[in-house]
Amino acid sequence: MAKISLALITKNEQENIQICLNSIGNLVDEIVVVDTGSTDRTLEILDKQPRVMVYQFEWTNDFSEARNYAINQCTGDYILVLDADEYVTFGKRSELEKIMKQHQIGRMKIVSKFKKDGQVYEASSYISRFFPKEVRFTGAIHEQLESNLPRVDMKLTVAHSGYLDKDKGSRNIPILHQELEKYPNDAYYHYQLGKEYRLKREFQQSWLYLMKAYKLADDRYAYYNQLILELLQTGKELADKGTISVIVENELKLKHVTDFHFYKGLFYLDYCLKHLEEAINLLPNIEASFLECIAISKKKHIEYLSGTASFLALYNLGVYYEAIGAVPNAKRYYMESAKLGYEPAKTRLSAM
Repeated sequence: MAKISLALITKNEQENIQICLNSIGNLVDEIVVVDTGSTDRTLEILDKQPRVMVYQFEWTNDFSEARNYAINQCTGDYILVLDADEYVTFGKRSELEKIMKQHQIGRMKIVSKFKKDGQVYEASSYISRFFPKEVRFTGAIHEQLESNLPRVDMKLTVAHSGYLDKDKGSRNIPILHQELEKYPNDAYYHYQLGKEYRLKREFQQSWLYLMKAYKLADDRYAYYNQLILELLQTGKELADKGTISVIVENELKLKHVTDFHFYKGLFYLDYCLKHLEEAINLLPNIEASFLECIAISKKKHIEYLSGTASFLALYNLGVYYEAIGAVPNAKRYYMESAKLGYEPAKTRLSAM
């Protein structure tokens, strides 16, 4: 029977590593951990794990080097990769064996939590993390698998523990700039840099890099949808009219993505508030965008941010109707959102 190895890299993960390892169960036959310089209790915890083989690797500011070093220590036919602050919430070994039998690369669903305005939100994406042992990573940061093998979504779900670390930008941005010096026309690095600057709320810088990525990329790229969503979010913050062109150019390509319609609605809402002279022509787009979120939720669709097909769209319809004075409609949609447990909707209702 084919052998599966888990490859992990760690540094100061004493709060997460035990949870990660406990979630593995019988998914793998071997666990390889490469530590890049922990100074907390990570190594002490790992030493007590009977299934774990630990190796040391001097950090070189290159995630692919560390990942590939870990893979080189594995003896399995297939490699499963996790981060130390992730843990498996759903998945069976039979699902991995199916991927191995077809000699494919498996994409697992990763669910991350983050905080915004006092609320906790969940976002999900599929990332290639299960592959044959001969495949290697490339790229110093936001590393990707270098392979032409077919990629399929697996019934394997992983949770990112805790909230997204906003401090990672201080580490990531210099590495991304180094990579862009070597590969100035790499759309992926421009996209990731734009994303990092948006998280740091440096929106002008974010817009420049995201637009460069947009000009270099096309919808065959795996991250294309997320690139457009990043542009809409940054465009909203800047109230940049160029965002409208991005929307129009992608209406058909992303018509099945609820997040696209949701962020489109948020953009038009903010843009109209800041450009009252143009609002009369653009106001209908706000209502139409959020209604489309609800409409396509009943069909086959893609939803990255949980709620864009339900409570978030309903709530923002309420915001729109309240803003134009349509109070009965506002109450209706606030109530529907509140029924789904969205606290801001309950707050708005109590204030009306």
